Amino acid sequence: MGEEKNSSQAEVKAYDSDTELNVNSSDERGGISLYLCLTSLTLVLFITALDILIVGTIIDVVAEQFGNYSKTGWLVTGYSLPNAILSLVWGRFASIIGFQHSLILAVLIFEAGSLVAALANSMNMLIVGRVVAGVGGSGLQTLCFVIGCTMVNERSRPLVISILSCAFAVAAIVGPIIGGAFTTHVTWRWCFYINLPIGGFAVIMFLLTYKTKSENILQQTRNILGRISKFELRRLTEPGNLRKALIGILFKFDFLGFALSSAGLVLFLLGLTFGGNKYSWNSGQIITYLVLGILLFVFSLIYDFFIFQKFNPEPDNTSYRPLFLKRLVAKPAVIIVNMVTFLLCIGYNGQMIYSVQFFQLIFASSAWKAGLHLIPIVITNVIAAIASGVITKKLGLVKPLLIFGGILGVIGAGLMTLMSNNSTSSTQIGVLILPGLSLGFALQASLMSAQLQIKKDRPEATTDFIEITAFNTFMKSLGTTLGGVLSTTVFSASLRNKVKHAQLEMYVGKTVDDMILYRLQNFDGPHSSIGNILSDSIKNVFWMDMGFYALGFIFCIFSSNGRLVIPKKDIPSEESVESN
Repeated sequence: MGEEKNSSQAEVKAYDSDTELNVNSSDERGGISLYLCLTSLTLVLFITALDILIVGTIIDVVAEQFGNYSKTGWLVTGYSLPNAILSLVWGRFASIIGFQHSLILAVLIFEAGSLVAALANSMNMLIVGRVVAGVGGSGLQTLCFVIGCTMVNERSRPLVISILSCAFAVAAIVGPIIGGAFTTHVTWRWCFYINLPIGGFAVIMFLLTYKTKSENILQQTRNILGRISKFELRRLTEPGNLRKALIGILFKFDFLGFALSSAGLVLFLLGLTFGGNKYSWNSGQIITYLVLGILLFVFSLIYDFFIFQKFNPEPDNTSYRPLFLKRLVAKPAVIIVNMVTFLLCIGYNGQMIYSVQFFQLIFASSAWKAGLHLIPIVITNVIAAIASGVITKKLGLVKPLLIFGGILGVIGAGLMTLMSNNSTSSTQIGVLILPGLSLGFALQASLMSAQLQIKKDRPEATTDFIEITAFNTFMKSLGTTLGGVLSTTVFSASLRNKVKHAQLEMYVGKTVDDMILYRLQNFDGPHSSIGNILSDSIKNVFWMDMGFYALGFIFCIFSSNGRLVIPKKDIPSEESVESN
C-alpha cells in the first residue's frame, strides 16, 4: 500500500512555468489537479482541432451567402498557414515569458479570431478571422504538448501525449456533426461562437489547477505587468534601450530567420494553391512563387545554421539562438523522426479530406453524413494513441511502435486506393481502419523519440525540450497544411484533365470550383460519367498519399534506437534514458 502511494506520488509532478522546478505531489489533491489540468489542455486542443474540421460543413452555405465561392479555399488555408509557420515562434515566446502567460495569450488571440469569424459580414472579414484564429491556434497546439509533457515524469509522458492527441480524433467525429447541425438548424456562425465558452472554461480550469501553489487572477495580472515592466517600455525611446530592444527581437526571436522561412513557405504554398487553378503551371507567377519560395526557405536554414552566430552580439546568452538550431533540428536522430511526422501527416490529411469529398461528391452525402464515415479512422486513431502511450510507459518501447505504425500506414494507404464508386459499403468502412491505427502509433512514438535526444545535463536542457517539442508541432502542422494543398492540387489537375479528355459539355471550360458546384446542384448519380471521373480523381489523391506513407516508413527504419529505461520496483522512480 505504501509502495503504491509513493509510486503514484513520484509520477505526479507539476512544472512551474517560470522556473525549472519539478515538485512532487504530496497529497491527493495534487493528483486531482494534474488530471483537471490535463483536461483543460485537452479541451483547448479540442477547440483548436474543431476549428479546422468544422469549417468543411459551412463552405457551401457561406459561399452562397457572400457570393464568392472562389475564396472558400482560404477558409482552410487562412487558418492552416499561420498555424504552421508560427509554431516555432510560440515555443521561443514560451521559453522567455513562461508557459502560463503564453497559453493565455494564445487562447485570447484564438478566441478573438473566432469572434471576428462569427460576426463576419463578408468573405474577406471571415478569412481575416480565420487567419487570426490560426495565429492563436498555432500557439495552442505547441504549448499544450509542451506543458502536458513537463507536468509528469519521463515514464508517464507517452500516456500524456496520447491523451492530448485524442482531442484531434474526437474533434474529427463531432466536428462535421456539430457543424452540420448548426448550419442546418441554427446558423453557421455558431460553428465559431462555440469556441468562446469552451475556451473560457478551459482557461479558468487551467489557471486554477496548473500551479502547485495556486494563484488567483489578480496575481496572474501582476505577474504579467511585472514582466512587461522588465522591458522598461517607457524608456524605449532612449537610443540605447531602443537598440537593445531591436537586438532582442532580432536574436531572441530570430526575426530575420523567421521572416525568410515564413515568406518562403507562404510563397511555395501559394504557388501550389494557385497552380492550375487561377494560373497555369507554366505561368511566370507560379514559377516565381515556387522557385522563390524554395530559395527563401533554404536561405533561412543557411542563415540559422551558419550566419546567425557570426552576428550574435552575445554568443554565451542561451536566449539568443536561431529558431532552427542546427545542434537540435539538424541532428539525424531528431530530423529523421520529425520527417516521419511530416510525411505521415501529409498522407493522413489527404486521406481525411478526400474521404469526406468522396462521399459528398460521388454519393451526394451531406457534410455531416459524410463526416460520419470517418468514425472508423478516428476510433482506431484514439485506440492506437492510448495503446501506444500505455505500451511505451510499461515497456519503454519507442522505435518498434514507430516502425509498426509505418507498416500499418503503407498497408492502409494501399487499401484506400480500393475506394471507388463501385466499392461496397463494407470496403468503404474497412479501408479506413489502418490509417487511423498507423497515425495513432507513429505520431506519439516520433515525438517521444525526438525528446529522448535531449541531453539533460546541459544548462539549456529545458529550452531544448520546449523547442524540440515546438519543432515537432511545426512539422506536424506543416505536413497537415501541405497535405491539404497537395491533395487539392492532385485532385484538381486530375479532374480537369479527365473532363477535357471526356469532353463533358457541362464541365469543359469551367474552374474546378464551378465544376464541383454544378455537380452538387445537378447530381446525376454515382455511376454517371462525371461520377466515374470524380472517383478516379480522388483515387489519384490516395495513390499520392500512399507514396508519402512509403517514404515515412523508410525514415522509420533509420530512426534512433533510444528507449525509456524502466526502473526496477525497488529503485526510486528516477527516470533515465538510454540512447543509441
